[in-house]
Amino acid sequence: MANTGSGGQRPNQIRSGELEEPTLDAWFDKTAFVVPADFTYGDTERGVLRGDHQWNVDFSIFKRFSLNGSKSIEFRAEAFNLLNSVYFDLPNTAIDTAAGGRVTATSNAARSMQFGLKFLF
Repeated sequence: MANTGSGGQRPNQIRSGELEEPTLDAWFDKTAFVVPADFTYGDTERGVLRGDHQWNVDFSIFKRFSLNGSKSIEFRAEAFNLLNSVYFDLPNTAIDTAAGGRVTATSNAARSMQFGLKFLF
């Protein structure tokens, strides 16, 4: 569908759209994109703008304590997103709204830790 109000439409691109110092309120330059004429397709390619970089550190450590015979107890500690890094979600791509270009969510969960004790027999 071409500019009929359904999702997946692309605008026309007149400049790069990248900002030197993107912020959460302006992740890209909305003025670099214009809504195409009614019933026409926009010329912007896929992937012209990039989101925030992402990497994650998960960590686990465990220790097994031997008991009599073949029995043992294992203690385990695990941390997910150990450094508690925040990564922002992709921005709103609606160029003709006030929310366009804004980042309003994170794309990862906060640090979580869990401990476990296992009896092996």
